[in-house]
Amino acid sequence: MIELVYSPRWFYGKDIAIDLISIFVLSLIAFFSIKYYRLNRKNKKYIFLASSFIMMALSFMFKIITNFTIYYHVLETKQIGFVRLTYFSTQPSNILFFAGFLGYRILMLLGLYMLCSIYIKQSKANIILTAYLILALSYFSRSAYYIFHLTALILLVIITSKYLENYKKTKHSTNKWLFYSFATITASNIIFIFVKISAVLYVIAEIVQLIGYVGLLITFTKVLKDGKKKGKK
Repeated sequence: MIELVYSPRWFYGKDIAIDLISIFVLSLIAFFSIKYYRLNRKNKKYIFLASSFIMMALSFMFKIITNFTIYYHVLETKQIGFVRLTYFSTQPSNILFFAGFLGYRILMLLGLYMLCSIYIKQSKANIILTAYLILALSYFSRSAYYIFHLTALILLVIITSKYLENYKKTKHSTNKWLFYSFATITASNIIFIFVKISAVLYVIAEIVQLIGYVGLLITFTKVLKDGKKKGKK
């Protein structure tokens, strides 16, 4: 049995709204990354960037599917006098749950790994092998909550450190905002690791994650504004 309901009852559904905002931000960045790639097809960085953000956006969609399934189970539990009635969904709902559960983990880890691969040069064979190991890890760790979040944390730390290095080299405000945004998302993942201690930590982690993705949105708008200014010049 997999226990995944860490959210307080008063927070049900609000995390889905946060995930929708994350999907919007990630999809927007992916869309414009594809546009930039079409303008300069020699720079493969943009297509990798778009692919990584698309995977992460899709992972949140799968997470929403999982959350809907979990909340369905929770909200169907009723107390009538001294009798507690619980209505469980049928097999199709269970299939939906596991599809969403595995889809979220696989796509999130692959998206983060692809983002890492932009800054860490690797051979194609190494990329394929690592992708396979991520798939295997996501499947066999389906009942190990900590393994997923620790793996995601390692990838996020690598990404965040690379943006910090870029900022120290260039002193560009975009790299600074990217560092702040991913550092915040990394912090949210650390908090997610400890949500079993208290349901309030789940709420804090979701809010911190939201701040991180809003930071990415601010960074993205700054890049667009800078691009327009350069275009006018």
